[in-house]
Amino acid sequence: MNTITIAIADDQQLFREGLTFIIHQHADLKIALEAEHGQDLLNQLAQADKLPEVILMDIKMPQMDGMECAKILKQRYPKIKIITLTVYDQEDYVLHLLDLGVNGYLRKLTSGQDVCKAIRTVCEKGYYFDDFVTQIMLSGLKRKRQISSKPKVDDDVHMTPREREVLALILKEYTTQEIADQLFVSIRTVETHRKNLLTKFGVKNVVGLVVKALQMGEFSAAS
Repeated sequence: MNTITIAIADDQQLFREGLTFIIHQHADLKIALEAEHGQDLLNQLAQADKLPEVILMDIKMPQMDGMECAKILKQRYPKIKIITLTVYDQEDYVLHLLDLGVNGYLRKLTSGQDVCKAIRTVCEKGYYFDDFVTQIMLSGLKRKRQISSKPKVDDDVHMTPREREVLALILKEYTTQEIADQLFVSIRTVETHRKNLLTKFGVKNVVGLVVKALQMGEFSAAS
């Protein structure tokens, strides 16, 4: 069994202790470090012998908040998955953090079971969007379209039929292995198609790919 290492950044000690207790109930999850705020997290990561795979991070923290920290993390440690855990559920917060490249956005009223599910999902598939976040994304993109109905020139991305199939399965949250099995191709072939999609859409990761696909109306491919 592969163990997923996790870092927690939250200024509320009681919340950190509760989250740690929940995670310790799962043999495949392990807390690697705890931080009180964004700067504390960055300091500990700089000294860590081994980086965590996932960071659970609050948005509102002293010294350095989650938004600023997420921006720095994506620059310094692009392979680390970031899941924000916050009481804020405003559309602007969600969309801004997704633009920064976070891999998941959870409200603190989320159950411990869903937090653990999100951790596993971002490691396996690259992102985790629950129904709440998905609706906010669609609502925000719909509003943008109403403000500017004229399509952008770069919105016309040419995809091969196979790339479109891969994108549709990514939007359905299939893993690389599941996509390979579904399309009867190798994992390497799927990874090549994913890399080509990232290049064509002009994004750096799967989260950006999903967001851009939504902006271009490709979400219907997942239905």
